[in-house]
Amino acid sequence: MPLHPRTSSLTWVRALAGILSLTACGPAPTPAEPTVTTASAALVPLQGDTSCVWGSPDCNLCVPDVPARFNELRDHGEVLGFRPGPFNFNVAHPGDNHWQGIQRLSLGSGRYLVVSKRDGNTNGNVGHVVHLPSRNGDGLRLRSNRLSPSTSQPEDTAPPADDRAVTALPLVDGYAHGGGMQAVGNLVALPMEQGAGPGRVALYDFNQGLAPEPFALIDGASVNAGTASLTRLSDRRYLLLLGQYDAKVLEVFLSTSTDLRSPTNGWTRVDQWTREELASDTWGPFQSLNFVTDCRDGQLYLVGTLLGGLRWGPVSDDHAHLYRVSLDGHLRLEHVAAKHLYCSNDGARQCNLDAAGGVFVGADRKLILYATEHADDGPSGSVKMVEFRNIWANDGCGTHLASAFVDFYDDSDFSDRGFIFDFADRGAKNWARFQDIDGLNDKVSAVRWCLPPGHRVRLHADSNYSGKTQDLVGDGSLREVNLNSWGFGDKVSSARWLAD
Repeated sequence: MPLHPRTSSLTWVRALAGILSLTACGPAPTPAEPTVTTASAALVPLQGDTSCVWGSPDCNLCVPDVPARFNELRDHGEVLGFRPGPFNFNVAHPGDNHWQGIQRLSLGSGRYLVVSKRDGNTNGNVGHVVHLPSRNGDGLRLRSNRLSPSTSQPEDTAPPADDRAVTALPLVDGYAHGGGMQAVGNLVALPMEQGAGPGRVALYDFNQGLAPEPFALIDGASVNAGTASLTRLSDRRYLLLLGQYDAKVLEVFLSTSTDLRSPTNGWTRVDQWTREELASDTWGPFQSLNFVTDCRDGQLYLVGTLLGGLRWGPVSDDHAHLYRVSLDGHLRLEHVAAKHLYCSNDGARQCNLDAAGGVFVGADRKLILYATEHADDGPSGSVKMVEFRNIWANDGCGTHLASAFVDFYDDSDFSDRGFIFDFADRGAKNWARFQDIDGLNDKVSAVRWCLPPGHRVRLHADSNYSGKTQDLVGDGSLREVNLNSWGFGDKVSSARWLAD
């Protein structure tokens, strides 16, 4: 979270007069004369860009029916992690230095992450690039990289040695605090504060390499820069939000060009939004704010992550919130949905939405949400993180065995903790003994599954594939069952894949 004292007044925002044009910093040809606009004329009705394809370097995929996909996020995720590699992360909790934002890139078939942080060292870093070569290269959910048949709890399992930080993003002009950010393809908008000047957004192009310098710096109107939200619009220009004072104020910028790297591109401040425009219990001190575009009509949404439930839960709980975005002469936000997320399953807390959180749209156009812990307290000095995915984990599961899965739930209403049994990970845990699967022995009360015809997963009431059985039959469709209706609730002790 921003570490500056909160302002007691927003008069500096209301006092902004006129429109400021901000151009890219660094050596570049003289930019074109900026267009002077007014807020009411600048924010003409625009929608998000729905033309992006998977792997695009400078835009994100749209999502069909964003509210539905948001509500389908599984509230318990799979644990992931990464190692420091050659770096000293210099993060600790409690303390000022900790992880602040996370974004997954389309680069390298979706195996790269950018994580931002605060680092008070003179020669510190504002972020790192993380490579996860052990994960899938399909642009889909990464799946856990902390599974072992010899360790019961994934929370106690270290990630592979090669899943690690590979480069660092040095402090720019002494700005020590990187915030919640957003990637569009492989372009990243990273907010920075606690420097000598105003808060700012630095734009990085990871299409140019894994250790780029910022190609543009956009200054805000205050010293605060806690969140940055970036998206491409239907006219192919870019919309940027800079969140200040725990996201109590959002500055709104539009690019003057459709090419952010063009030397003639400028940024025009066209509007500002303040949290008083929403009811007090529908907005909070967000650590990250990410745009998502609906494929159906180009409607823009914002997904915000934070610690604290507003009116939806205790202050110690992790939540995501969804807002509908309108551009009709003024930025307007409407609260649509809230999601309570759980950073622990059957062990220690693996993430904290007061640290890094961020949204990603996979190649299947489903939402995925990532979150990290504050520090590097994971096994072998690793950083713990969680991947929250759709309740229907894998597309293609009805025809491709490699995508088949069984998702076990603790409670009969498909809630509480659980564990997913992916065909691809069938050798990664001891499925002959559910006590070694995060302590799930005699706990499972509901199941969702998807298997191709000709395949089944046999549930056994006893360990080592013995005792009473019940089969989950593959018919190519998405299936779910409350096991109590089969008389098999709280009875599963082992499971195995079978072919007819």
